[in-house]
Amino acid sequence: MQDASASANWLQELLSLMGYSASVNTHLLEASPEQAASNSKNYWLEISTDGLQEQQIQKLIGQDGVVIDSLQYLANTVLNSHLPSNLNQSSSHPQNHNFYTVELNGYRSKYLANLNDLAEKAVQQVRETQTEFAIKNLSSADRRYIHQFLESFPDIQTYSQGKEPNRHLIVKLVQI
Repeated sequence: MQDASASANWLQELLSLMGYSASVNTHLLEASPEQAASNSKNYWLEISTDGLQEQQIQKLIGQDGVVIDSLQYLANTVLNSHLPSNLNQSSSHPQNHNFYTVELNGYRSKYLANLNDLAEKAVQQVRETQTEFAIKNLSSADRRYIHQFLESFPDIQTYSQGKEPNRHLIVKLVQI
């Protein structure tokens, strides 16, 4: 699993350049059907809190997660820069594009749990009202996560609409 160790080494080196001495553990998560079809992988990069003080952890997360989100964005950009950018016809993501999620001190897990709650409330609203529901103010990574999360709801369909920075996710019932 060369990609996993290379991604962990890259993030560990970046943290070192930032003045933090922290190790990074990498896990390969199960791919969604879309990712499996395009040979994409989803890596979870977990920064160990061993040797980090609470103040350092908070600085690495940043206010409202801005620093950890930036680390995740850099990981996705830099670690995919060597891949060809051929777009899959049915997807807005390049084929073989890997996805990297950066975790520190449970921040990302809690954040994703909140996204799950938001998505489930949107599904409940759509089912009750029989109308579309727009979820606004999501990053592209958050929209992708909710798209994947809601794939398991057979009566629900999602798509993104609009242009950045006003792009939002639409949740609606599947038309039969």
